[in-house]
Amino acid sequence: MASENKKMPGQYDYIIVGAGPGGCQMGYFLEKKKRSYAILEMNDLPGSFFAEHPRHRTLISINKRFNPFPEPEYNMRHDWNSLLSDDPELHFTKYSKELFPNADDLVRYMQDFATKFNLNIHYNTRVEKVKKLENQAKSSENFSLQTSKGEYRCRVLLIATGARDEKVPKKIKGHELMETYCSHSLDTEKYNGKKVFILGNGNSAFEVANHLAGAASIIHIFGDRKVKHAWDTHFVGDLRAVNDTVLDMYQLKSLHVYQAVNVIEVEKTDEGYVLTIDDVVPHWRESQGHVRVKLPPYDHVICCTGFNYVDLSMFDDNCKPVTKQDDKFPVVSNTWESNIDNMYFMGTVMQCRDRKAASGFIHGFRYNVRTLHKFLEERYEEVPYPRELYPLEINTLSDKILERVSVSDGIYQMNNELCHVIAIPDFDPNMKGEIKAELYQDFPKPYVLDTAIKGRFDKYKHVFVIVLAYGFQDFGEDGKHAMDFAHFPELNATDCQAFLHPVITYYKDGDLKDELKLPESLMLRFDIPLTLNQNPDVGNNRLRNFINKQLNLKPGQHLYDGFFMEKVTDRVTPFTEDEKRRVPDLSVFKTCIPFSIDLKPAH
Repeated sequence: MASENKKMPGQYDYIIVGAGPGGCQMGYFLEKKKRSYAILEMNDLPGSFFAEHPRHRTLISINKRFNPFPEPEYNMRHDWNSLLSDDPELHFTKYSKELFPNADDLVRYMQDFATKFNLNIHYNTRVEKVKKLENQAKSSENFSLQTSKGEYRCRVLLIATGARDEKVPKKIKGHELMETYCSHSLDTEKYNGKKVFILGNGNSAFEVANHLAGAASIIHIFGDRKVKHAWDTHFVGDLRAVNDTVLDMYQLKSLHVYQAVNVIEVEKTDEGYVLTIDDVVPHWRESQGHVRVKLPPYDHVICCTGFNYVDLSMFDDNCKPVTKQDDKFPVVSNTWESNIDNMYFMGTVMQCRDRKAASGFIHGFRYNVRTLHKFLEERYEEVPYPRELYPLEINTLSDKILERVSVSDGIYQMNNELCHVIAIPDFDPNMKGEIKAELYQDFPKPYVLDTAIKGRFDKYKHVFVIVLAYGFQDFGEDGKHAMDFAHFPELNATDCQAFLHPVITYYKDGDLKDELKLPESLMLRFDIPLTLNQNPDVGNNRLRNFINKQLNLKPGQHLYDGFFMEKVTDRVTPFTEDEKRRVPDLSVFKTCIPFSIDLKPAH
């Protein structure tokens, strides 16, 4: 129990390693449930990573303080830095007015969070070795942790150590000659008029480049692949616009340059650092293959290639987790458990199985941690995963779905990764008043599709899986450039939506049967009209018709679900003859027609 939690070594049901945002978020849920737990933190404050990182102190997590709707969940959709709690006053938006805040404000917030909720954090406690206890009579003692303060034992081990050591590519000959993101000097005076080479193609590389852009005479950023922009991939860990100043300078011919090539060797000479690079040239007409060249000397070479998120040296051989990507990430299940029973990974490392949503940032993994806690309660405390019961009525179900996709924050930030599920057992039409629809919120979607549909929900005849998802992939190659989609989507269509929109998938007896997509919304709410002159019930009516189609609750009923109150042909003003001649050839599109298409220029 929480009253038994002590600031000393001993036995606990749950031990969390790391008091960063992920560890403190789980600590909040365990404290609220009065569970036996301890958080082991090697430094003397929570969120200590942010006391030094990012090096240039500006977070790239958005601090949007004002939104047009009052619901707390809706507003958490746009608050990227707060942890989940029942205290409305403890929101990060009260700690900074900046859209991209200073990291010191997050450190201050983390300290207040830990103090406010009396989290059982054992500071200055470094975990030196984790060992799995074999053949224990007590199932409550699965792990032994040797620490700088003594031995801890626990039933469940939760690793939330965040970014660990820097990931320097050892395959580069002379890699030890490079400075790194963590070690390079922040004093811009040292770079005045200097030539700087930066290795990397992510936010840390471009963060450093931005910092030095006004001082260095030349900055060359080279990475081993093309840059991935977050506005195209919708993954918050890819390059953000706030960091891409050097790309702007490059294309406006201001000497700073980005290239996608491989670095082979770094040599130190009297003139500076000489780099050997290798590039693939399939576009050369005279000869195709690899070309290797040496670059003129640089004054500084800075490696910014990210971090490892698991420290294998911490684990004994009998409980070393399986890893991937050259030991950068652990391999985890759809419920974030490693290959070692009762050992879970959480926090920013949760991005190891999500490179499309927000698991790498607080505003994403806070929901993963909340869901993980519910799984822990179910598995170890015999507390069922929460559910809500609703009468088997079309309007009730459609209203609830529409409210959830319009307000719910978990499936919004964890788009197409977390989902809501409505499960309905088989029913006699004459007895449907006695049957309840069961709503489960924030399940991991892969868990539902791979395990739950034919596991947890195998006794249910009807299952609806509800997500918010992007649809750019439905437009083929044209969908790779999201910012080109500058026109209205096809509003009356029931498919071919690109920006974030609700997708409701229907399973019967465990098999996929049907799918509904609702129209996009500029306000990212689907319970209010997009325009003033549309059918105000388009979303709800499409949902009602979809539910009725699957469950046949009102045989023969079909509600009007067109986007406009009149026919589309009555709403659209036809092109003039000149404009018709300027319409591109649409026959090249086999499925969805991208709404990035413009009329050809007038002659």
